[in-house]
Amino acid sequence: MNTKVLVKRWTPIHTALVVLCAVFIQILFLSPAYGSSLTFNVRPENRTVLVPGPGNGTVQIKIFAPDDLPYPTTDRPLLNLALIIDKSGSMNEAGKMEYAIRAAHQLVDKLGRDDYLSIIAYDQFVRVVSPARKVKDRRRFHKLINNIYPGGRTFLSGGLEEGFRQARRVKKRGYVNRVLLISDGLANVGITNRYTLRRRAGEMSEQGISVSTFGVGYDFDEDLMAGLAIGGSGSYHYIADPADIVAALSNEFSMASRTVATDVEIVIRLKKGSYFDSVPGHSWRREGDSVVIRLGDLSTGEKRNLIARLRVESKSLGMKDVADVSMRYRDPVSGMARKEPFQTVKLQLVNDPDVYKDNFDNRVREEKSVIESNANMEKAAGRVDSGDRAGALSILKKAADALKQEPASPATEAEIRRNERYQDKIVGMDEMDDDEVKEMQKDIKYRSYQRLHRQ
Repeated sequence: MNTKVLVKRWTPIHTALVVLCAVFIQILFLSPAYGSSLTFNVRPENRTVLVPGPGNGTVQIKIFAPDDLPYPTTDRPLLNLALIIDKSGSMNEAGKMEYAIRAAHQLVDKLGRDDYLSIIAYDQFVRVVSPARKVKDRRRFHKLINNIYPGGRTFLSGGLEEGFRQARRVKKRGYVNRVLLISDGLANVGITNRYTLRRRAGEMSEQGISVSTFGVGYDFDEDLMAGLAIGGSGSYHYIADPADIVAALSNEFSMASRTVATDVEIVIRLKKGSYFDSVPGHSWRREGDSVVIRLGDLSTGEKRNLIARLRVESKSLGMKDVADVSMRYRDPVSGMARKEPFQTVKLQLVNDPDVYKDNFDNRVREEKSVIESNANMEKAAGRVDSGDRAGALSILKKAADALKQEPASPATEAEIRRNERYQDKIVGMDEMDDDEVKEMQKDIKYRSYQRLHRQ
């Protein structure tokens, strides 16, 4: 008996089945199902709202990353890094260029063969030292790095744009994409407006490329460098001693290698009669009936702590749904989008002041006070920069008085002492030299940045 073998024609149905199998494998092995999900919780400062009254519906939102990398099939996410080095003339001082070069060499040695690296150097011109490519020939990278020499002015915007271009050129699913900018000076060529540059960093962040910055010494524009990192959903590093450039870049590599979520955003969907006021230290945008707060990437062990000021308007007493809060992000290995279920904020509207006073959550109240204190320290530092010392002192005194009205705790008392030390330094500024003033300002702003954006 003859057996007839039939070879069927490949059809679109077969293609669809293959795609479905690939998706299934990806979900099974690469998705954050192995404990990689971020967690978050929402707690109101007060479980009640006083009617009539200001309608304070402030809530705390905490986000937690897992302590360990969750991926069963790989040691870490793959990286696509664009390293941008300021090689303007001032980088020749205090060994800054030497340490930047040393840090670049160390980065090459840490990266794997499947990671991408591009290197850009700029003064008044921008030079692509190495276009984006996989780190398979380390000797080639080391040789190119050794040919970077300082000289010229500071075309920061041009270097940044080329870094974006290189990272975007090889951007792909399954990679953490990040621009790393090292600079010691003020942008004085090309686009120099810090708000324009921050917006540009934000645009790239929304395309999946984050920005981390490294400000070296006392002469760089800390507001620009911090703004780029905040807008670009990355990290800002203040490096007073150039010798610390190596450790700072190594730490950034470590954090990028332990990324467990990218494009992290908090979504607050407001209910009828509820209004969004602000979130200290963070920008936000409207999305329909919701407010979206972008947080960028999170690595193992990291957390974020936000205070969202909501306002509730109602004449009726009783329980009220104020808002639904959710979180969305992407897994850096699979690129898959994740969205956590909404948590509903419910507050009791009361007309008894004593009931209202008894329903404060003192832990949330304390952390809110610390966050607001740091936001006020930033405002005061801005006034000092503009020459308005009296205005700065007024902000600080009001902030200290507000802290003293809160329940005493080690955290609030530490903030009061920090506030008062800053006031004393402002009063004594005439006795300081230029570098001491710059160091004071950078220290104050960096501490506030860390408290508002990295904890």
